Amino acid sequence: MITIVGAGSTTGAALIPMLLEETDEDLQLLSSRELAYNDQRITCPVINVRDKNLLKQTIMSAMPHTVINLAAMTNVDKCESDRQTAWDMNVTLVENLARITRIIDAKLVHVSTDYVFDGTKGPYTESSVPNPISYYGKSKLAGENVCLAGNTNSIIIRTNIIYGPPRERPDFVRWVLDALESRTPIRVVDDQIGNPTYVDDLAEAIMRLGLSKRTGLYHVGGSDFLSRYDFALRIAEFFKLDPSIISRVTTAELAQPAKRPLKLGLISLKAETDLRMRMRGIDSGLSSIRQYLVRNRLDQ
Repeated sequence: MITIVGAGSTTGAALIPMLLEETDEDLQLLSSRELAYNDQRITCPVINVRDKNLLKQTIMSAMPHTVINLAAMTNVDKCESDRQTAWDMNVTLVENLARITRIIDAKLVHVSTDYVFDGTKGPYTESSVPNPISYYGKSKLAGENVCLAGNTNSIIIRTNIIYGPPRERPDFVRWVLDALESRTPIRVVDDQIGNPTYVDDLAEAIMRLGLSKRTGLYHVGGSDFLSRYDFALRIAEFFKLDPSIISRVTTAELAQPAKRPLKLGLISLKAETDLRMRMRGIDSGLSSIRQYLVRNRLDQ
């Protein structure tokens, strides 16, 4: 049995069918809303994961050997204004999961972010020293610390700029494509650097690390490092759409409530070596999205 907390997330939508296809595991999917899965190997309790006692009771009723935590508060600006919810979701929840998994002798897989770094010396390896500059980053780093301290049989997977086929929750690629198709002008920052991560690569790494005997810290990010603005232009070029509606802007000009680290990105050599997998670059990821869109149109 594998329990997935935050199963309604973008990463969950990629991970769940992968686990069903690649393993014989039963899945317990925890979410705050109803999930549309109809499979005899799946149970989908709808719970408030901030309720510590209910969370413990629900997970212990299934006695999973692995718990994967995809739940988090990821709105960077909202984390600044609603620090209590950010702490509850990004730290206290992880602390509770670490305690529960330790009690039932289960492995904990926790997903974190490159926002634990200050963005002055990216891209970063697992040995780089974190120095978050936003409350979101600080809460995620605190979550990493309680995870490692609370359960020695745990893995932290840092990732960044997750994108993939269109699903309920829009990502950067969907936002740009919608703007390009509707000819709606958008401003995109040209000084925030990262390596966008195709969601299926992240899901595969989570699955394989979760089912392995490995523990510790791993970085999982795409093979191309570029700015958000250049990423948007690549999307326009790939789908043969007019990029003239995309204008460049600096992070300072946006004057957002939370500070943004600029030069980020994650070096995935450790994960690629240990898992013998190659993370996709932008063109490969966009090609997978195009294939998905074509299949969907043919099925309709």
